[in-house]
Amino acid sequence: MDETHRENVEALLSEAAAEHARVLARLPPELARSLPVDAQGVTLAIDHLAAGLSESERRALIRPHGVNPAVLHARVFGPAPLARETVIGSFVEGARVRADALGALADVVGGEPLGRKVRSLLIAHPPPVDADGHDDVPALRATYAAHERAVVMIAASLDEA
Repeated sequence: MDETHRENVEALLSEAAAEHARVLARLPPELARSLPVDAQGVTLAIDHLAAGLSESERRALIRPHGVNPAVLHARVFGPAPLARETVIGSFVEGARVRADALGALADVVGGEPLGRKVRSLLIAHPPPVDADGHDDVPALRATYAAHERAVVMIAASLDEA
């Protein structure tokens, strides 16, 4: 029996989480703290679920990732160390871009009802506003967890279609 989209997405999320844990275990603690979340699973899941879209539609989903703070910093300053605010800012911007992509993908897969459901979930778990706060990492983790739940919702809807 073929694997469902939901099973495939859950496997992608699980594999990415395990890889993130392996990477963190190999890093010095101060560097590991600078990588509180990882979006690889959600990004791979979006790519999997967008397989039925045209090339231009797929490109539109990922294009905004190329202008987050960390990418822009690297283009301007090269390998210079990033300030904590830039690191958190890149996670926040990535979350914003993925939220837009998840909403658009939900609209394509399940129409306005699924789009509204996904956006409601994401709005309930927004990224932190201030990278100087002590609660930014828990807020980021909640945002990224909501993205994972959203991509599973989209996959389940695709399976039902």
